[in-house]
Amino acid sequence: MTGFDKDLDKGDQSEEVVTPDLPFDDDWDWKPGDRDITVRGPSQSVPKARAYTRYDPPGMCCQFVWNCIAAPRSFGLADANAAWQRSKNRRGDENPPAGAPVYWAGGKHGHIAISVGGGSVRSTDWPVKGKVGDVTISRITAAWGITYRGWSTDWAGVPIPGIGSPSVVGKLGRIDDEAIRPGKRNDHVRRFNAALWSSMPADYRAAHEKEWKSEASDLYGPVSQEVCYDKYAMLNKKDPKKWPLPSKPAWPGPGLIRLLGGTAD
Repeated sequence: MTGFDKDLDKGDQSEEVVTPDLPFDDDWDWKPGDRDITVRGPSQSVPKARAYTRYDPPGMCCQFVWNCIAAPRSFGLADANAAWQRSKNRRGDENPPAGAPVYWAGGKHGHIAISVGGGSVRSTDWPVKGKVGDVTISRITAAWGITYRGWSTDWAGVPIPGIGSPSVVGKLGRIDDEAIRPGKRNDHVRRFNAALWSSMPADYRAAHEKEWKSEASDLYGPVSQEVCYDKYAMLNKKDPKKWPLPSKPAWPGPGLIRLLGGTAD
């Protein structure tokens, strides 16, 4: 593959939905505001990226990554530079988790790809123009003569579930713990659910993302109850005396609310 030439350095990339050329069942059904999850996590974005083996015309890297992570939600990003500028939570190492957008500086518009883990990305125009393939970050950086910028845990400021979304711990505020009971729907539940989910490990969120999205954000339903129980189980494993395992259905006590950054009424 030759260097990063004018065919690859394109701006004004419209957010046009492009169907993968391999069969792909995109079961991601986002609803604005539902759990505040409005972009795909790695369990959806990486399989979708692998369903593309071609992407024409050359140079549409930002459109490709948008299709994998965010389509059909519009973000108005014209090129890879714009995606980098809009990112909020950046990292500079070369080991991004699967599903993270990965950025380079080069030419006028830069380059972007999606991580597949293990220091590799899935990129447009690799190994030849118009193709989509896996390549290590170090190899594409050297082959194209571009400058590695890093990766982000968000897409244009929206946290990507399952790869280190910013925690809301410390912003929970005052919570009436008696308002968080099975079947209840209210703002106390909504804020507790958001803090609870953000506190869970990244691999847990990735594995349970589909179930989590299936419930309304302000409902303390079966999924929220199970996540709450699992949180207690994790704490119990570290300190059984301080965190006794609750019975099911589980709901939060004042101690858990304080741990998540809130004040229990």
